[in-house]
Amino acid sequence: MLIKCRKCSNPLAAIDDAHVLAVHSRREFAADSLPACPTERDNAEVFLHEDHLPGWMNAEIEQTQWTRGKLKCTKCGQKVGSFDFVSGVRCKCPVGGSVLPAVHLVRSKVDLRKSVG
Repeated sequence: MLIKCRKCSNPLAAIDDAHVLAVHSRREFAADSLPACPTERDNAEVFLHEDHLPGWMNAEIEQTQWTRGKLKCTKCGQKVGSFDFVSGVRCKCPVGGSVLPAVHLVRSKVDLRKSVG
């Protein structure tokens, strides 16, 4: 998957689809059913596996000593996501939500393109 900044079209990452995470480790739902979790239904974020990030994201995370921070486009400075390895942010499920993956991009700030090949 190719991920670009929506504001300036700067390529941010080329990530294997297997490293784009679902909120509850489920990747797909039946076409006639909506996910029960509001976080999945909103579909506002793209969660990334922290072991397979591009170098610039790793550098941002290292700079904060694996705590929390914002991810900004390396070209225009637009905020495109964030990371939080401290709080253990939970999904919006009504009963006890799951801990979300630590690194995410905001869908409204990035363009996602499936890789061909």
